[in-house]
Amino acid sequence: MSFSKLFAAAGLVALVNGHMKMKSPAPFDPSALNNSPLDASGSDFPCKFGNGYSATGGTTNQYALGSQQTLEFIGQATHGGGSCQVSITYDTNPTKDSKWKVIHSIEGGCPAKGVSGNMGNSADAADPFTYPYTIPKDIPAGKATIAWTWFNKVGNREMYMNCGALELTGTGGSQANFDKLPDMVVLNIGGKPQTLEGYDYVFQNAGSSVEDNTSGGQVATCGTSGCTPGNSAGSGSGSGSGSGSGSGSGSGSGSGSGSSSAAPAPSSSAGAGGVFITQPPSAPTATATQAPKPTATSSAGSGSGSGSGSGSGSGSGSGSGSGSGSGSSGSALTGSCNPEGTYNCMGSSYQQCASGQWSVVMQMAAGTACKAGQGTQLSISAIGKRSAKFARAFLA
Repeated sequence: MSFSKLFAAAGLVALVNGHMKMKSPAPFDPSALNNSPLDASGSDFPCKFGNGYSATGGTTNQYALGSQQTLEFIGQATHGGGSCQVSITYDTNPTKDSKWKVIHSIEGGCPAKGVSGNMGNSADAADPFTYPYTIPKDIPAGKATIAWTWFNKVGNREMYMNCGALELTGTGGSQANFDKLPDMVVLNIGGKPQTLEGYDYVFQNAGSSVEDNTSGGQVATCGTSGCTPGNSAGSGSGSGSGSGSGSGSGSGSGSGSGSSSAAPAPSSSAGAGGVFITQPPSAPTATATQAPKPTATSSAGSGSGSGSGSGSGSGSGSGSGSGSGSGSSGSALTGSCNPEGTYNCMGSSYQQCASGQWSVVMQMAAGTACKAGQGTQLSISAIGKRSAKFARAFLA
């Protein structure tokens, strides 16, 4: 059975009730917020307003100008990742005519890094991946609304948007500085152009605060007029970094060098109502002793440098094993971890290294198991003939 079929058997067939929603910043009325994308017609843009949901309820996010905050999510239907933006409007009850300005862009790997399809089928599980961003220090203080938007990499062409009440504190900012920020990108709804499936997206005007997770993947550049293959934004100036993988006991260390390389784009088969089965590219399953490719990051924004690099690069460095117990024993780990994105499988459950810490233990779908140990991907197998038939039923 192929790797992609085993992912389907693992429960990576996403239904509407298994999408993603924003946990931090706190959204408006979180108990009434569902986790589906914006309606394709654009009728609930912005913020999914309509059908009884409005800019009321929930906790006001009080952020100081210049402070660092964290973007967090709930759900496991990560649709192969994609690209996200964090935006602000000073309208406290936003409408279709509100002016949204981008304060941070995440290009690729959002809301999950290194995941070909979905992490599971729970709508309530915490996403182990988090994303830091900084509130600009030179924009006006006052009441506002903050939003997260996401363009998924695989599956139906969708746009997600959740919003929350915001109060910015501090002094010294100006409206002119806010006006200079990039406009929020809106695609896939209301007759707007569609994103290209299977690509990591870089934004034509991403702004000066960018997290670049596009190293080694196929890239498309997206703006208000749609998306085109390749990086024509010229924004990538991130530096590559190598990483080593620990082996033996959890405290062992190793060293290695990494280099980015292009990988084929995944494809998918999509159905009505948000049902799709991801088809990740065929590749050998990584083991715990393989050093994963480096992730190029950029904290300096778009710039106007020559060339059109996507921020990929290569380098060398050292890594260390982490957590407790043996790296291949299949036991749960806690505490710090490295390298980022490493999976730890315990057979019927797994966890992942995210933001330097081991995530909570997550159960495999019924009828499946993963090979115990650590690696850059989960090696999943169906348990018994029944599970194999389940996979074939979805992929016939």
